[in-house]
Amino acid sequence: MAKLKKENLIAGWRIILKYLKPHKEAVFVLGAFSIISAVADASVPYLAGKIIDSIKTSAVFYFVGAWVLIRIFGDIIDWRSKLLNNKLQGISESEYLAFGHGKLLELPLSFHKTHKMGEIANRISRASNWLNNLIGDVIINLTPRFLSIIFALAFAFYIKPVLALALIAGVLIYCFILTKTAPRIAEMSLKMHRAYNIAYGDAYDAVLNVQSVKQAVAEGYEKKKMYRNFFTRAYGIWFDMEKLWSMLDISQRILVILVQLFIFVFSVTFIQKGTMTIGELVMFNGYAAMFFGPFVVLGNNWRTIQNGIVALERAEKILNLPVEPYTPQNAIILEKINGEVEFKNLSFSYNKKQGEILKNISFKVSPGKSVALVGESGVGKSTLADLISYYYKPTSGKILIDGHNLKNFDLKFLRSQIAVVPQEILLFNDTVKNNIRYGSFGASDKKIQNAARLAHADEFIENFPKKYEQMVGERGIKLSMGQKQRVALARAFLRDPKILILDEPTSALDAKSERYIQESFKELMRGRTTFIIAHRLSTVREVDEILVLDQGAIVERGTHKELIKKPGGIYRKLYDLQLGFS
Repeated sequence: MAKLKKENLIAGWRIILKYLKPHKEAVFVLGAFSIISAVADASVPYLAGKIIDSIKTSAVFYFVGAWVLIRIFGDIIDWRSKLLNNKLQGISESEYLAFGHGKLLELPLSFHKTHKMGEIANRISRASNWLNNLIGDVIINLTPRFLSIIFALAFAFYIKPVLALALIAGVLIYCFILTKTAPRIAEMSLKMHRAYNIAYGDAYDAVLNVQSVKQAVAEGYEKKKMYRNFFTRAYGIWFDMEKLWSMLDISQRILVILVQLFIFVFSVTFIQKGTMTIGELVMFNGYAAMFFGPFVVLGNNWRTIQNGIVALERAEKILNLPVEPYTPQNAIILEKINGEVEFKNLSFSYNKKQGEILKNISFKVSPGKSVALVGESGVGKSTLADLISYYYKPTSGKILIDGHNLKNFDLKFLRSQIAVVPQEILLFNDTVKNNIRYGSFGASDKKIQNAARLAHADEFIENFPKKYEQMVGERGIKLSMGQKQRVALARAFLRDPKILILDEPTSALDAKSERYIQESFKELMRGRTTFIIAHRLSTVREVDEILVLDQGAIVERGTHKELIKKPGGIYRKLYDLQLGFS
């Protein structure tokens, strides 16, 4: 059973303190306001009682004046405290969202390929919301209330010890009920968070792939799936949890009524006997409300504490993951690279269960030369290309660039020297200009337009109503496949890399678009070390070397003319097969 144990509370408190630490001055001011507010609140019942007891004397006006001044002063402090509290909550939530989503960008690519981003984003979003509630509703708002208890308890014992003990007994009973109910709610809360994470993850996937959904006429299927995830599963758990909260709430209300009944009955007896004044009764009931209030609020806010700590701990499991080692110890510092790439006895596997994807790969590419990676789907072509950017570490062996081991490179410098034109182009919902400039943020408009010209993208950009300021839509949905490819090529031209990786972006294009892009390819490849992941073998005839992969190993290598002469070779079979379908 998942329980909110002491260690969970301590861990949750540490998380909150971590995010409050940059704002310690604001927390200090709020703490001072809390103390002042507690003293002011504790003075009000005392003065109210004194007003009643001195109503027939001239002293009543002094007590009324003091009561008014303290109430006004306390309300002003509470007003300023609430304003500062709201500011702190807003800042904390915004910082958490920015930090959380920013941290995702720094996690290794392997993390993104094994997790649903909709689910992870939901974790961070819910945690930021609960952090906001914990800071505002629990820490800031409850602190002055519990400080007031010290004064309330002292006055209550001073007036009538037996009635003060009744208050303490009532609170202890309530705390006992809370501790018995809380573990069950903790278990449900954890299940609820998991259910909502799954629901958001699936919904995000469906919306993100809306074109595929529409093509498959799967709108109804996805809507039923969303309804099942959100309503049948997540809502069902949430409502069961709400029923427990309602039982706790009614128990609390009945308990408060019984304690107040006890106090009223005995107070009337004491007044009749002359051992207690009416003013002291007013004082005591004021302090009774003050004493019970924080525990009632704590009970009502227990779900905030409960859900908040669970949400924060779940999000922190992600945010505490190690980021990519962008700058290794004793990192190699280079002004630029020439582009020589060498694989030495490299093997790689994503995990032990899956086995090796690449096996004992060795080859060398001189600066400015081109290499094609050929083979059936799943033989490791894209993985090999990803290793050049060091998205993954080799299981064994090494990769050298200009004779330096890749593991010693500053990753941001390394990747700044590489441009990738993938098969599936993903653009940001921004202008054409900003999409071309992405990764070369300081580039001038003139350079952007020149890059577009080299990629033959200017031909369609100039026809847009807003030209380079035209919005491309979510994931570039407003552009055709050929237009998206040319925007990606323009981005690569602007980057001016030493190493170029082309994941055959012509495979889904029409003949006209392919002709434009092939011309751009030739210009882009000139003087750059180029790796082409080839699906259409007609595109690799002119490369300097072709590497044929099969079951993770290089089984053939050579030029197109050399490999085509091997009748039983894999390359020859693939080429003949494609020729037969052309």
